[in-house]
Amino acid sequence: MKIKACRNSISWVLAIVFIIGLFGNAGLSHASLEPSTKSKHSLVIQHATVVDVRSGKLIQNQTIIVNGNKISYIGNGEDVTLPKNAKVRDATGQYVIPGLWDMHVHLLKDYKHAFPLFLAHGVTGIRDLGTDMSHIELWKKAIQNGMPAPRTVYTGAILNQGVHVPFHFDLKTEQEARKAVRSIAEKGGDFVKVYSGLPRSIYNVVIDEARKYRLPVTGHLPFQVRAIDGVRMGQKSMEHLNGLFIATSSKEAELLKKPDLPKRYFEYEMIANKHYDSKVAAKLFNEFAENEVWQVPTLITPINMAKLEIDPRAKYVPPAIQKEWITFIKTMKDTKELKLNVEYAKMMGGLVEKMNDAGVPIMAGTDSATLIPNSIFGSSLHDELQLLVKNGLSPLQALQTATINPARYFERVYELGTVEEGKLADLVVLEANPLEDIRNTARISAVVFNGKLMEKKELAKAIKTYDLVKMEDVKLEPKQTKPSNSSLHHHGLHAH
Repeated sequence: MKIKACRNSISWVLAIVFIIGLFGNAGLSHASLEPSTKSKHSLVIQHATVVDVRSGKLIQNQTIIVNGNKISYIGNGEDVTLPKNAKVRDATGQYVIPGLWDMHVHLLKDYKHAFPLFLAHGVTGIRDLGTDMSHIELWKKAIQNGMPAPRTVYTGAILNQGVHVPFHFDLKTEQEARKAVRSIAEKGGDFVKVYSGLPRSIYNVVIDEARKYRLPVTGHLPFQVRAIDGVRMGQKSMEHLNGLFIATSSKEAELLKKPDLPKRYFEYEMIANKHYDSKVAAKLFNEFAENEVWQVPTLITPINMAKLEIDPRAKYVPPAIQKEWITFIKTMKDTKELKLNVEYAKMMGGLVEKMNDAGVPIMAGTDSATLIPNSIFGSSLHDELQLLVKNGLSPLQALQTATINPARYFERVYELGTVEEGKLADLVVLEANPLEDIRNTARISAVVFNGKLMEKKELAKAIKTYDLVKMEDVKLEPKQTKPSNSSLHHHGLHAH
């Protein structure tokens, strides 16, 4: 099935999507897409307030000197000689934070408008959780040809069973599983993504084979795998809170034995939420914290899918995609599925608050993809940070989920995640204090990426905008008046 064909039946695809020199070093020696060139010039940012994302301290009146693509000096600037011919940028009254990371996106073939949007919103790094290798080749060529793009960590195809959709391996045997892992390693993938439909036996083999190539395993918690076992097997991150309502309930053993679990997974998760067991949860959360198993909730996704109007920021996506979004919105209006989306979003927020209180490590991700209505590359990350604060995180903790936490996850704290001497010069200059109000992360004055300064006007100029399609201008065909029967059922599983 081709991606174009998927987009022609967006209701069905979205259901599946939601539930289920050039090469640098992105942790554990695996390849990722890094900027192909670095600035040969020097940059000086003066009179800035540096936000220490470790401690939450605000260090005022700082001079930041960037040579090439690294920070060579941070201090009061009184006793340092500025580089000759350096570009000097006054940041009086402004705040400097590390470049932001979106830890769950799906670029597909949409890199041409995605890359400028990410950078314009201060997102200097992304983790792509599944696409076709042919898409990745397109990204590589664009970057080689000089297109500015965030640092991109990717996997390629997803390891699954029983779902015949693009960029998924349908693994039926242990031999096929080992071959799939080897293929990802040979093609330069940074990690392996497992999926909801993997049987426990295949999951075990994937973990074993990935260890041989030092490839981290991330993704969905498979239906047949207990969360506590996923931790002990070594899964490095878990996406969308899949399976965690069952795993924190007094009904876990009973629900996991249900023969129709895959078909009614979302429903059983909602039932499990009503039987939340604080003792069971505490044990699991402690395992997450002690073993540093990262959670990427993507709180924004069910909220985007429950909106009854097209987001004004949809002007950043082509009209054809806007029309698909409007079609989906109209098919979902006044349905049971829509109401349950809203309920599920609240469930997710409540669980995130409990996990954060227990010290579970969290990273910000958005599931951004043009296949998901109202999902805007770049800006959705700021929405996610606001939702994290709404659901119990402090502004500092939320900021950490997109800065130092990804650096820890990638084992790249030595060069990413904080504003410090010796680190890569990926910075965001803000007009207001993000620790006072997390919404201020969206008030971007400039971005420094890999040592190059990009002012707000330059960033905006790189973004292509389109006329906003009006809801009333999109007419539904008779067959489009109802959402797919599996729509919510699958979307609760986040099965890309």
